[in-house]
Amino acid sequence: MNNRLALLAAMIACVCCSARADDNSVQLGSVVVTDTGLPTPVRILPDNTLRVNGASLKLIGAIQPSQLLTTVPGAWITAGSGQENLMALRSPLFTGAGACGAFLLLEDGLPIQPAGFCDVNALFEINTEQAGALEVVRGPGSVLYGSNALNGIINVLTRPPQSLPQNNASLERGSNDYTRLETSVGSWNGVQGFRASANAAHDGGFRADSGYDQQKLTLRSDYVDGGLSRETLLEATNLNQKTAGYIYGLDAYENPALRYSNPTPGAFRDAQSMRLLQIWQLPLSTGSQIDITPYLRHNWTSFTEHYLPGEPIQTEATNSGGLQFKLRTEAGPSTSVIYGSDAEYAHGTVQEYQPGPATGIPPSQAATRPQGFHYDYAADSRTLAMYVDINHAWTPQWLFSGGLRVEGVRYTYENFLPVGNTQADGIPCPDGGCLFYRPADRADQFVNVMPKFGISYLAGENQTLYFDAGRGARAPQTIELYELQSQQAVADLHSETVNSFEFGWRGQTGAAGWDTDVYYMLKDNFIFRDANGFIVSDGRMRSRGVEFSFHYALSSTLTALMDGTYAVHSYAFSQDLGHGNTISDGNDVKYAPRTIGSVRLNWRPSADAQLELAWTHVGGYWLDESNQHRYGGQDLLNLYAQYGLSAGWSVALRITNLTNKAYAERADYSFGNYRYFPGDGRETFIQVQKDF
Repeated sequence: MNNRLALLAAMIACVCCSARADDNSVQLGSVVVTDTGLPTPVRILPDNTLRVNGASLKLIGAIQPSQLLTTVPGAWITAGSGQENLMALRSPLFTGAGACGAFLLLEDGLPIQPAGFCDVNALFEINTEQAGALEVVRGPGSVLYGSNALNGIINVLTRPPQSLPQNNASLERGSNDYTRLETSVGSWNGVQGFRASANAAHDGGFRADSGYDQQKLTLRSDYVDGGLSRETLLEATNLNQKTAGYIYGLDAYENPALRYSNPTPGAFRDAQSMRLLQIWQLPLSTGSQIDITPYLRHNWTSFTEHYLPGEPIQTEATNSGGLQFKLRTEAGPSTSVIYGSDAEYAHGTVQEYQPGPATGIPPSQAATRPQGFHYDYAADSRTLAMYVDINHAWTPQWLFSGGLRVEGVRYTYENFLPVGNTQADGIPCPDGGCLFYRPADRADQFVNVMPKFGISYLAGENQTLYFDAGRGARAPQTIELYELQSQQAVADLHSETVNSFEFGWRGQTGAAGWDTDVYYMLKDNFIFRDANGFIVSDGRMRSRGVEFSFHYALSSTLTALMDGTYAVHSYAFSQDLGHGNTISDGNDVKYAPRTIGSVRLNWRPSADAQLELAWTHVGGYWLDESNQHRYGGQDLLNLYAQYGLSAGWSVALRITNLTNKAYAERADYSFGNYRYFPGDGRETFIQVQKDF
């Protein structure tokens, strides 16, 4: 950190005055919905759920998912090219097609993708640009959520019809020919209403032959009559992207000639998604309530695997549907119980096709990566889960929460190419066969039991202490089971599980508010690729850390906010991975910075004006399992401003990377080379909005 940034952090941490808190600061009176599916005060929850409200989302004006969670401790999202992204929640940055199974992405409480068919870039399939709020759970979530709620949950909440302003339209222009149009219109008569939100964005890309066009549409209809309510949601997204790949060489991101280049011209990503759901809440005469959520989903993507020799093209499609059911009852004056079940069916297809010969590698290796189809298969998944969730108040101060979820996932796999590691036409590759192995048709089944336990102690009006323990689990993804390599005929994998323990303290006093926790997590059956190229589930990972959010009102118009984490994610086993790379018990997991955080100064001179200066920090991290190659991390400054004009007009200004720092959005070391997705320099965006 340079001297100016150190001075800024010290000033915010030390200055003490009296004033109100910022809207997105620690507030015990705020409510969240992710934990129980109904609004619940943060004060009584025995977990770390954090809400990023709509005002903060509007101020940030994220054009890439990596900008969404910079104020959430323990969260880190990195940008690839265009809209591509990878995430970490109380975890390292997981890579690989199946690694996304560690996180559950929800929209209004519904998973956006089916179990077994996750996408590491799935955040761009949600209309976060016009969301009402985000809620983030670090670590395993409540028993209401199953497979993939392993390291964390992100729940995107759509804007209801009655939210203000009801109608608005905006135009945004920025660096690299960036243009975004947004509009949202709604109506509400006290009983029923409708909201339509749409946006379209064009980005010319700061690197050669890159950029994207993206469109999103959210249609929501609400009906409320006494205790009966119904939400109908239809969302559709489309992305057409020209993808820029890694640049190579130690600290290549510091070289302008490399930073703005694109070694993979012609690479692309096209993706479409659609979701239709209804959320019914039906009161019963007994005082109980039934929640029923039927839904349908479609996901499709085709992209260039530019990070692999031969740059094959992967095309994936899934169609899925299901039903969620909850029965909410009062078992006594101080006890509430939720009985629930989830049922889902999904059909997915995957093809990987290499359009030309592999180049840039030795001929013997190129021969194992032949032109043509590598994989062509279909897989069906059937998921059935049952759970019970209990909340009980022993006394007005002591609250208990506990539950149990049992979930089964069954896959049925059908291969459309010759079994084994031949070429697609059945002709063998030389010297032991092709790299890609296609298993025979088969079925796999996984059953997971996930308990949850928590205690909250309300220490007076303004402080809460809590303890939380739980288990999260995920079944292996279909891509981990059926896209094999070398001589691995069968992937005999187990479900990944994580046991989590957490102690937290949140509170408010005068001008200050805080939310801090310490945690320990042990992950078993960690899935990775061994020295033989086999996908195995023999790994273990240990995570422990401290997270905090803190705000202090420096005056009636100036608020300081800090969010951060110190965490150590380490291997809890040893394994020789070959090629000089070795996992040793106690080594840091690769892509796991120990420190992540932000410091913000928010100035509100009036109700219509706001200015925020934000420093974001990502510490250094190892790029390989043996901890031999490292990236030093980065510190960036961003500036956000909003100003309300007359007659419903407003203007917003955002300047990212204010100091024009050269840095890497993501660093990697593979195939004997340092490689990076570079970050752009200073970017400026101006948005004009009209509310009506």
